[in-house]
Amino acid sequence: MLRGLRQRASGHRHLLTGSAALVVTAGVQALSGALYWLLAARTDTQTDVGHATALFTSTLFVTFLAGMGQPVAVARYAAGRTRDDHVLYAWATVAVTVAGAVFGLGYLYVAAPAAADELRAWDGALGPALFVLLVCGTGLSLLVDVRLMTQRRWGLVVLRSVVVAVVRFPLLAVPVETHRAIWLFFVAAIPTAVSGLLVTGLLPLVTGDRHRFRPLPETTRAMVRYSGVNWLSTLAYQAPTFAMPVIVLMNVDADVNASFYVAWGVVGLACYVPMAIGQALLAEGGRDGAHLRSQVRLAIVVAGGLMVIGTVAATLGRDLVVTLYGADYRAAADVLPPLVAASIPWAITSVYLTEARVRHFSGATIAITATLTVSILGAALVLVPRHGIDGAAWAFLGGNVVAAGVALAAHLVGRQAYDPVPSAGAVPMGGEEPEADEVMGMAPLA
Repeated sequence: MLRGLRQRASGHRHLLTGSAALVVTAGVQALSGALYWLLAARTDTQTDVGHATALFTSTLFVTFLAGMGQPVAVARYAAGRTRDDHVLYAWATVAVTVAGAVFGLGYLYVAAPAAADELRAWDGALGPALFVLLVCGTGLSLLVDVRLMTQRRWGLVVLRSVVVAVVRFPLLAVPVETHRAIWLFFVAAIPTAVSGLLVTGLLPLVTGDRHRFRPLPETTRAMVRYSGVNWLSTLAYQAPTFAMPVIVLMNVDADVNASFYVAWGVVGLACYVPMAIGQALLAEGGRDGAHLRSQVRLAIVVAGGLMVIGTVAATLGRDLVVTLYGADYRAAADVLPPLVAASIPWAITSVYLTEARVRHFSGATIAITATLTVSILGAALVLVPRHGIDGAAWAFLGGNVVAAGVALAAHLVGRQAYDPVPSAGAVPMGGEEPEADEVMGMAPLA
């Protein structure tokens, strides 16, 4: 019994440490991003800021599309330091890079948003090429963070984000006068992309072996299948976060888009916190001896509590946006409370979706993510053209409430049909050994 309690404490310690590191990382990214765009808003026109944020949003959106489910798959199938782990991770980087190039070019020349015109006006060949490179590098930065997380090198995750945050500001001070919107975009995006490329090359110093492509391990097909399923679920799960700004930029002018992006930056931090806690839960919850039930309860309490505090702070302090950014950004203050309030149901959805992924409950995963996407983006496609960024705020809040209800229902149903948690990289099978708390006769709390 004492051994079981020690294992439980160890699992919680790693979960809490990882969650704390990722929350700190999110805080660094959000605060540096907010300060960067604040300085840009103070020194540049709202129109230039609007065009720059549109390009930056486009980069994040394409990176999200090109993820191929690899961050989730790496956390489950390439979490160790064996030869197989290195081979699977190496192929994951190839998949993300190729997909980034394909989706980047497709976005520029097929979707052809107005933001792409800014790049082509600057340089018809170099502009699109740099956009694609930024997408690929940003995608690799996400993989790098997951790889470091699975190695429990949380300090390096935080360090990378700090370096990226600091490098932006000296570049912002460079006196570039022409094509100012393009310069603001490059300064915002380049540090993250370069860090992804650079740290990918340096990862062998952490993992103890070089990147390898042969021989393919037996779990390759399982990882490909898992990444495919989770790519679709990730597209559905995170589509509102990345697609909402694109819907907005396609329906409002640059000045209004600048205001929306200011508010959306705060929402990005709020929504990232539950996602970070869920990512830590994904990395820790699938390990041998992990007590997933109690970890899920802890994640709900921490994520939900933080989001309630954040919503109260955003509501009471919304006028601070006008004080910092100026009267031109009043619209950002108006939409901030409902946008941040959506993070509360988002926290519920994030944690229960991660639980479903760890337990390999595909039906619950699909139901939750599909509801999230349809309810939020469906409402946004109707409301944003009619009501602008106010429509975006209420679509985001209402859709998240609906999705959280489905996630809670899936959790309650799944709890009745509980199967033991498979170890990392394993395919769940009936008759596996139950968790330690069940062996000890300890009934898990509801």
